[in-house]
Amino acid sequence: MNRPWMPLYVGDYLGDTGHLTTAQHGAYLLLMMHYWRKGELPDDDRQLSKITKLPLRTWCEYRATLQDFFHEGWKHKRIDAELEKMMRVSAKRAIAGQKGGIGSALARMKLENRAHGRSAPARAIAVQTLAHAEVGVDHSQSHKNLLLGERSSADPPAQQQTGRAEKPAIPVSAELAAYVAKRTP
Repeated sequence: MNRPWMPLYVGDYLGDTGHLTTAQHGAYLLLMMHYWRKGELPDDDRQLSKITKLPLRTWCEYRATLQDFFHEGWKHKRIDAELEKMMRVSAKRAIAGQKGGIGSALARMKLENRAHGRSAPARAIAVQTLAHAEVGVDHSQSHKNLLLGERSSADPPAQQQTGRAEKPAIPVSAELAAYVAKRTP
């Protein structure tokens, strides 16, 4: 996973590391950064000396001091907690984005239907399928396709009265379909 930034609580860091030398600060920060990006540290002095950019002999001198900031080998409680928090927030934002996108699409469809003098079916939502999205298929279709609840995404495109081909409905998750059904009047 790409993690281009990490939180650093400066007050906590300085309070815990006041006894470190400048070189030890650098080594500790490099260990923390590696841990943040990879989710772990190796338990190998040669690899750890490379991560800290220290000669092996110097790393071996610093190891015991820096090991005190970690538990159970090379696990870091604070970074583990921050990674878990980041994953929870990311999942919540993804779900909120899906809900917002569907709500926006429904509102846009209502406006389009009013503009064309049509009314949307009372409970029109996308086809709920259990199949996974097909690889290599263009899923960037218009949100108008959410109204095509009576056809599955495997059906061939049909001709509308206007002569344009309709695109198949977009498969949605059960959770999202339930949310949309609850929000539609």
